[in-house]
Amino acid sequence: MAVRVLVTAAVVLSLGLLAWVAMLRLAIMRRTVRDWVLFWAQLALTVGCFVLLQEEDQDSWQINVGAAVVLAMAAAVVWHYLATDIKHHRAAAVPGARPPHGAPAYGYPPVDPATAVTLPGPNPNPYTQQPQPPNPYATTPPASAPTPPPSPRIDQVRAELDELSDLLRKEGEK
Repeated sequence: MAVRVLVTAAVVLSLGLLAWVAMLRLAIMRRTVRDWVLFWAQLALTVGCFVLLQEEDQDSWQINVGAAVVLAMAAAVVWHYLATDIKHHRAAAVPGARPPHGAPAYGYPPVDPATAVTLPGPNPNPYTQQPQPPNPYATTPPASAPTPPPSPRIDQVRAELDELSDLLRKEGEK
């Protein structure tokens, strides 16, 4: 809503010279060929009006035509922008509605409406907790991994270390 107000205010307050901003927003938002063609046509018309407004004589027909076209274009762009933007956002707010351009949402594969499966009942909550796959980088070994039996060499080293610590205790007491 705030962006809609800002874009409309920019067009009105600039007396139509920034009307291309509204058309660019529509073209980027909806990504249809029609919107891009309208954007480029409107931008070319604005540049043409700038050329007409550069006349030195203040009462020339070029300035009058340029100013009239810019003001008429501003009114047309504001009307088109508001109607299209409101329609676009209402369609997006309806559950299950697809964008008018038919492009899939970011991160989702395209869905063929002919083969789409609809489930009866309420829509499932997409934010429910899903089971997480196991982490392959976890530091704890799996519970099913067998532990190898201790080797006799380890028992021998332990016994020698025990003897050595006993010897060191006896020498430390002396």
